[in-house]
Parts: sequence; structure tokens; C-alpha cells
Amino acid sequence: MAVTLLGQGDREGALRIFNLAFHDCELDDIRLLLLLKVILVFESGNQEDAIKCVELFAAKAKDDSDNNATYLYAQVLAVMHMKKGDYGRAISLIERVKNLAPKNKQYPPLVAMSFISGWSFDQPDIVVKRRLCESLYREGRTVEAMEILRSIMKTSDEDTQGGKTNADWVVDFIQKCVMTREHIGDGAFGSSKHDDTATRSNTSS
Repeated sequence: MAVTLLGQGDREGALRIFNLAFHDCELDDIRLLLLLKVILVFESGNQEDAIKCVELFAAKAKDDSDNNATYLYAQVLAVMHMKKGDYGRAISLIERVKNLAPKNKQYPPLVAMSFISGWSFDQPDIVVKRRLCESLYREGRTVEAMEILRSIMKTSDEDTQGGKTNADWVVDFIQKCVMTREHIGDGAFGSSKHDDTATRSNTSS
């Protein structure tokens, strides 16, 4: 019902339905409902409030040494920061919990939230970074895009170069960057000028 109301543009009605749902759900479902409600708050325009809520959830999960919850909240926060255009924080969150990623790529809570909310949480390591590279390139932020590309290429060979699709994407993206008018410096992957610029960019994120 809440999803139907949301689809009709009745966000306040959807929030009321979510509140009622907490009285009838199992304990295991409360976490998912909370996150869906926070996503709704985010989409309603209260982005900072939504982010603060998930950060509180994440802090509690960390205190409880709940790795699954920590991973889940980090993925939601990363997408929120991406939607706000804060790519540095999104990448930082993804990198921080990379070792907590479940073996099953189709992590059920994320799949459920993606299906209900329409948000994409698929393959957060490489796919999200590729999308960030493409978004930064479109915005003309080529130096930052190249720094993220370097991060992709430093990831394990199995993840980044195991398939022809990834290899083709990397080649195509580098060609786009070579053709851009922005001057990156001699040897984009190794120049000290680029490294200094990237360091300042990461520090300010």
C-alpha cells in the first residue's frame, strides 16, 4: 500500500502506512522497513535528515559489531551521497566496508530495497565506481574521474579484468579522457601533478 501511494505521489500517506506497518511486522523486518522509510524521507526532499538517520543506524551496528548491518547501511549511505553529488564520500563508504561484502552478490535486503524503492545497489564495488567515473566525466571533473579509475584498476584482477566488458569499458573511458580539453599532465596515472591534485581532492572530500 505504501509503495502504491508513493507511486501516486502521496508521500505523506506512504509515510503514515510505513508507521502503521511497524506494529504488524516481525523483528527481522523492522530494519528493512526503517531503511525504506528513510529512503522515502530522502526522496521527499529531507536529504540531510535521512542521511543522519542512517548514520545513527550505522553507528549502532558498528557498536554491536553487526557486520551485515554495517555493510547494509554503508551501501544505502553511499547511494544517498551519490544522489547528492558527493562522490568522494560515496567511494569512501564503499571502500570502508568492502571486506564486509557478502559472498552472495544478490544480498537479499538490498535486492528487496532496490525492488521496492527503485534505487540501484547492484555490484557496489566496480559498477558504482564506473558510474561515478562516467558522471564525473560528464560534469567535466576529469581529474577526479581519473583518480577513481585508478582505484578501479588497483582492485583485484579477477574483479576488474576478468571480463571483456570491464576491459572494453576501461579502454573506452581512457580514450574519452585523452580527448578531453582538460590538461591532466604527462602520464595521467603517474604524474606527480596529478597525484597532488588527487590528494587535495580526497582530503577535501
